[in-house]
Amino acid sequence: MTKRELLSSVSALETEYSAILAASAVAADPVAHLATVDAKEAELKSVREQLAAVEALEARAKQNVTREPARVTSDNEAKRPFSSVGEQLSAIAYAMSPRGAFQGLGGQIDKRLYEQNLTATGANAAIPSDGGFAIGTEFSTQLLTRAAERARIFPLAMNIPVGEGADSLELPYIDEVSRANGSRWGGVQAYWTGEADSPTATRPKLARHEIRLEQLKCLAYATERLLRNAPAMATVFENAFASEMAFKLDDAIWRGDGVGKPLGFSVQNIGSALLVQVAKKSAQTAATFVIENASAMISRLYREPGDNIVWFMNQDCIGQLPLMTVGSQPVFLPNMNASGSPYYGTLFGYPIVLVEQAETLGTAGDVVLANMSKYVVITQGGLRAAQSMHVRFLFDEMTFRWGFDVNGQCIIKTPITPFKGTATLSPFVTTAVRA
Repeated sequence: MTKRELLSSVSALETEYSAILAASAVAADPVAHLATVDAKEAELKSVREQLAAVEALEARAKQNVTREPARVTSDNEAKRPFSSVGEQLSAIAYAMSPRGAFQGLGGQIDKRLYEQNLTATGANAAIPSDGGFAIGTEFSTQLLTRAAERARIFPLAMNIPVGEGADSLELPYIDEVSRANGSRWGGVQAYWTGEADSPTATRPKLARHEIRLEQLKCLAYATERLLRNAPAMATVFENAFASEMAFKLDDAIWRGDGVGKPLGFSVQNIGSALLVQVAKKSAQTAATFVIENASAMISRLYREPGDNIVWFMNQDCIGQLPLMTVGSQPVFLPNMNASGSPYYGTLFGYPIVLVEQAETLGTAGDVVLANMSKYVVITQGGLRAAQSMHVRFLFDEMTFRWGFDVNGQCIIKTPITPFKGTATLSPFVTTAVRA
């Protein structure tokens, strides 16, 4: 409520309260009437407290106007880009503070916020309560790029961009769960026939995946004192948000429950039977990963020519890799130039990626052989960013928010039965508990 509305409410409630008190002497039920008096008194107290809070905010705003204003660019400088996300955040914080937004009190706004297509995300850029300035696209994209660079699982998936105006992606596919005769392509079958024989008609079985975009968001508060230090601000925001968004994306693809986030492939989703667990070696030592485990996992992997296949491992497993040999020949080859590379080495020719999401050594999910070509991630646009001064106004802090539309799931729903044999194949395979 506005101050005028609160003043009006206080006046009306005071009149009602006086009338109720005046009627106390003739009340038929004094106990019930007392309860009515107490309720009206509590309502009046609440509105008075709201009015006091608004008046305190006004006093705070007037004090803030007297502070030294930030430098404002001239018309000639309006085309000069911001040097960093920190510098732009400082300009936005000033623009949305009382000294900047309430220009009638002497404040001015950095002209680059208008000239460089960074105008309000709300109805009016000049009034904080009606809108604010968006973080520049170049910095938003930079944050998203860094998130992708720091992620280990997300960049390996099949990424399909979704156009503006769309909220989901439909993927038609062949509903094939077995390679047995009569099941290939969901029901197609060919026959050897004689000259006058007629084959039985069959047809492929089609289905579709629908993946709807979900939102991944980051929220931060920054004090005015920190905002004045633009270089430090750039480092803090770019590193912190890139790292956190990368972790959340990877974690959702690994173990997400599909509710408001991607549907993961990990052991937590074993109820769907997508993640195949191979048995451990007979009498295998607890908390180990041996060559028999790796070879058994390869035999259960569903793959096609050209697929992107990797080993995901917990760092606990590193010590097991040099011990793996076939005779005298090692099957693990370390990456001798690992600086800046996401790959630790190769095992049976497939690259190894160390991820925090993998379980500890000896637990199902400590090593996952993954066909990432069978996992689809959809995204829309880049990173969206906005800010507000109102959420933490009393603490002299700005609120900054980043959002990214993304979702994902595996395009194969259940393991596939091969043409010969009964052991099913899956794009994601791990080894059972070794305890």
